[in-house]
Amino acid sequence: MSSMSAKQTQPIPPLDASGTRLVPGMLVRVLTIPEWLTHDLPEEEVRQLKAVEGTVRQISEIDAGGYIWLEGWFCLKPNEVKAEKR
Repeated sequence: MSSMSAKQTQPIPPLDASGTRLVPGMLVRVLTIPEWLTHDLPEEEVRQLKAVEGTVRQISEIDAGGYIWLEGWFCLKPNEVKAEKR
């Protein structure tokens, strides 16, 4: 009988702030640029990222951890965006 010695982490479910399932290629509105993303970045990069708040971006990828990558530039947790209606 074997036991798990290391706790396995589950990926973040790909659901936006309103519960809509996200997939690569979708357009989403960036609701927030969180502190966890910017806390170690230079001031200029923080300004560039903060300028993205409220804009619509395309999901380029959802990684193994469940983070969504927007246009290959930066990632957010799925609940930090909202799917745009077409």
